[in-house]
Amino acid sequence: MIRCERCGGDFDEGRGYCPECGKPVAAGAGAQTPPRTVPMASFGERREEPDKSRLLIYAALAVVGLLLLGGLAYLATRPTQKPGEEKLAGAVRPGAADFPGDKLIVDFDPDEDATIGANALGNYVVTMKPTVRNFTGRTVNGLEFRAAGLDLKGNVIRERTFVTEEEIETNKTASPAIGLNFPSDNRPAQLKLELTGVRFK
Repeated sequence: MIRCERCGGDFDEGRGYCPECGKPVAAGAGAQTPPRTVPMASFGERREEPDKSRLLIYAALAVVGLLLLGGLAYLATRPTQKPGEEKLAGAVRPGAADFPGDKLIVDFDPDEDATIGANALGNYVVTMKPTVRNFTGRTVNGLEFRAAGLDLKGNVIRERTFVTEEEIETNKTASPAIGLNFPSDNRPAQLKLELTGVRFK
């Protein structure tokens, strides 16, 4: 039996047309048609290369991440500069020929020029306010001090370098404030202040 392609009617193989709709029968109709082969989409075609921009982005992110980790590791392991260890650039230091000596006078009396109190954490906060008199004949635009708090035996509890860039004209005075923090269980018994550098304008 042959099935008509137009109306779907069945009829004998020998007929040259469909008795239902009159459509002519194609030559070789009724013969078993071989199965159709559908080519694979990828067979014989050029395969597209994957987009490399994502790989480049991932590689860049990985490099940035490694650099950040390396920087954090360096910051965690490097010898950190303690607060107050700053140095006055371009300063004249004691022992140098042009150090002003007794022409730059630092008056500091711990009993009168220092105050002590407590902060919110219960630590002691000492504020030193020396009076600096400039008789050098030049304008000073930087001072460096070394301040220290000592216990009853003379051992240093805490010390720091303090830098001020306040200008002091000749024959003028200034009173920079220098702060030191001490643990709540180790109040200083003595205070020391030393001028360690001067810079002229």
